[in-house]
Amino acid sequence: MHHLVIGEGQIGRAVIDRALTGGDTVTVLRRTPARPEPGLRRVTGDLLAPDVLEQAIAGADAIHACFHAPYDARIWARELPPRELAVLEAAAAADVPVLFPESMYAFQGGASDLAEGATPSPRDAKGEVREALLAQRGAHPARTLSLIAADLWGPTTVGTGAAVVTTMLIERIAAGERPIVVGDPAAPHSLTFVPDLAEAMLHAARRAGSLAPEGDAVLHAPSAPARSQAELIAAAGSLRARQPRRPLVVPQIAVRALSPLSTLARELHGIAGLWYRPCVLRPGRLSSVEGLEPTSWQKALEATVRAAAARAPSAEARPVTA
Repeated sequence: MHHLVIGEGQIGRAVIDRALTGGDTVTVLRRTPARPEPGLRRVTGDLLAPDVLEQAIAGADAIHACFHAPYDARIWARELPPRELAVLEAAAAADVPVLFPESMYAFQGGASDLAEGATPSPRDAKGEVREALLAQRGAHPARTLSLIAADLWGPTTVGTGAAVVTTMLIERIAAGERPIVVGDPAAPHSLTFVPDLAEAMLHAARRAGSLAPEGDAVLHAPSAPARSQAELIAAAGSLRARQPRRPLVVPQIAVRALSPLSTLARELHGIAGLWYRPCVLRPGRLSSVEGLEPTSWQKALEATVRAAAARAPSAEARPVTA
């Protein structure tokens, strides 16, 4: 199978690696040039340029739309709908499915126990953008499959600054720094291991017709049972030579107070319901029917800690147990 992967960030890179490991071929479309890799065809340019997208989609059996925009709802609203629409138009013309990684933002109102098939319940502008994108996919004639993931962790999240738990907890513990907890430390919080999300996207691409027989499907990515940030800090500390320092817990009132002054604080305040209350992504068809099992929480933690420790060599680590 030949996959077109648009974007090479924490998700796109994992999809590429999994596809190549599985014997598939890949074209990558990205805005900036990158080094050549064996078995990988690269196309450089903006997907809004018709000739660029036409060149990239040639020979593809599926499209994985792994691009995003800076973490600002105003930018999302301006940039993401036309970019997704361009991909949908190209996919419909080529008669190939499009796979979209999706967040829980559009479902924040029901995120304390989110079942597959729930009605969107956004609570901020980012969630409203995500809801509009889901609606655009559902109304378009292209076959689309959106895979909802919880907050991400895994080796490709390290160093990106785009995954809260990886950046604020795991990387800081690996570097011997004080972890910072945004949210309720004791609240259960689902995490999706990026390699599991990538495998689910590839599986859904192969079975797009049966998973989205009416042309559109919203599925839950396989994710291990939810555990708290406090549990994660303790478990990550057990993999290090020294126990982690006492975490700095950021109260919700502080995030709210800073939101008029900081874009990041404003956007975090908008999704406070995902962090200061339970956030649980329940298994869906990919797990219960298709048989995709998530990597265990412990093994996902170990893989992420190893990747973080490799970027912080000065912080001694105990061997990570299997």
